[in-house]
Amino acid sequence: MEEVLDIINKFFKEKVWDKILIEINFTEAGGYEPQLTVIKGEEKSLWGEFELFDIADIIHKRQKGVLNTSEKFNKAKIEIYPDGTYSEHYWWDSGLQKQNLLNYAQVFYQWANYRMMSMIFEFEKDNNLLPTQYDNDGELEYLSSWDIGVFTFHINDKNGLEYKIILTKDGKERILEMPLKDYFIEGILEHHKITNTELSDEWEPWNTMVLKSLHYDIPYDKRDEFVSYILE
Repeated sequence: MEEVLDIINKFFKEKVWDKILIEINFTEAGGYEPQLTVIKGEEKSLWGEFELFDIADIIHKRQKGVLNTSEKFNKAKIEIYPDGTYSEHYWWDSGLQKQNLLNYAQVFYQWANYRMMSMIFEFEKDNNLLPTQYDNDGELEYLSSWDIGVFTFHINDKNGLEYKIILTKDGKERILEMPLKDYFIEGILEHHKITNTELSDEWEPWNTMVLKSLHYDIPYDKRDEFVSYILE
């Protein structure tokens, strides 16, 4: 806490206030949402200097250090007073944890789409499957080998991942036989597990995810057009 108090003292030593309230929510993806409120009598004002994130970083280090222990927490509340005294409260909010899981699950397709585009490029580049040309400076550049991709991921009865990659260029389809990275397979299986267990009251059962990619990021408001979850 000494580092936090040093930051507070630096910015508020010459100001008049009764209490400073720091509240931080930690997300499932490892991020955090800090808020600092300066209280003077009945007045409350938010403080949003960049140093607020320095404070959050300090608490985040503590949070990561106990994440796999009985002392884990995803919420923090710190109250600091002008005389230098303070109180700390750290706790685990199951409701926040579930909301974090849901928030991440709802945008999982964006991660999957981005990683698939990256893996396809790396694989085709390494196997000389990409068309190339020389730019104006005489440097070799790689061109896209597909305009539309349809990626199907199916979790079988043995909890294994089966998949199919169909790429289309100028109206011609082809199947790409490409191994998936281990981290990607684990990500799909974990997404399936969480949405079918911890989020089962928010998510329809599924074992097949079909992702349509136009070779660029899929915006959130277009999710239903490009992503579908099916129970087969």
